[in-house]
Amino acid sequence: MKSKIWKYALLFLSIVGVAFPAAAWDRTRHDAIAAIAEQHLTRRAKRNIARYLDHSIVYYASYMDKHRNDPEFRDIEHVGYVDERMQLVDTLREGKMNCVVALIRACDRLRNYREMDDSLVRLNLMYVIHIAGDMHCPSHVKYPGCKSGRAVLNGKKMSYHAVWDWGVLDRAHGWSYSEYREQLDTHTKRERHAMAAGTPREWMHETAVDCRVIYDWQRPDGVYDNAFVQDTYQLAERQLVRAAYRLAALLNELFG
Repeated sequence: MKSKIWKYALLFLSIVGVAFPAAAWDRTRHDAIAAIAEQHLTRRAKRNIARYLDHSIVYYASYMDKHRNDPEFRDIEHVGYVDERMQLVDTLREGKMNCVVALIRACDRLRNYREMDDSLVRLNLMYVIHIAGDMHCPSHVKYPGCKSGRAVLNGKKMSYHAVWDWGVLDRAHGWSYSEYREQLDTHTKRERHAMAAGTPREWMHETAVDCRVIYDWQRPDGVYDNAFVQDTYQLAERQLVRAAYRLAALLNELFG
């Protein structure tokens, strides 16, 4: 079952219009999101998911980043495009797909996962694991007219985009993924349910509204210090936690 040849699955996904994203959060942050989510999966969801994955969902959290340059994965826009009203843009330029639209389609397919080939379930499952995280990264919302320039964070050259992929979080704590789980997964059941309420389309709108501020924080000289980190990192932490609880909610809905 788990040894099926994947190339047929990849061909199918390319035919139906689904590809996979480039990097947003780095590996540590993707692992942290999956590790927190895993703590809140139902027993039934864990059991059903285990039919298709050889390891924990944490093991596969960054799989799509590692394969982002494969031909089958190049047609996805790895950011969530929104319009002036900060609503999800469904249709992009020819040949491209908004990653959140692709996530929604993957979830729709997985609602019938028992009728699908195991290899296709596996790919769609890993896609959900990855993109549910990516779509909450502050720098992975594409607003009309907003651009990320170059940056220097505590003396290290990077893009302003990378400042929000991993920079401020690394400078704030430098935790391992398990430390993120231990330190941030502290919310009550009511709080978790409140954060996980809604749909991916609604989550994209909320993320767009809340994260637009990072472009107001962008400095003309592109230089950012530890004071900037301490003033801003909690935005990235909040988005990481939201992503984790929402990933758990999606997997429980689909497999639980």
